[in-house]
Amino acid sequence: MKRIAIICGGTAGLLLILGVVEALTNYKWSAGDQNAFFGNPKLLLNDGITVLIAAGFLALVAAATWIAARRKDRSDQHGS
Repeated sequence: MKRIAIICGGTAGLLLILGVVEALTNYKWSAGDQNAFFGNPKLLLNDGITVLIAAGFLALVAAATWIAARRKDRSDQHGS
């Protein structure tokens, strides 16, 4: 589980860097750089903000996985 947490954390870090660069530079990968937030047409986000949101969710998953792995290690040590 620690390996999964490390991979998710590394991926989240890379996505955070990419999202910050895109958000700060307003870089547009395509001509229509607008994404509706959860399908709401009144709330449009650019690609950088969308990547930052995805990276945040992935960072939360990595943290939860890391906590679960730590608890599993403690329970394995107490059981022996």
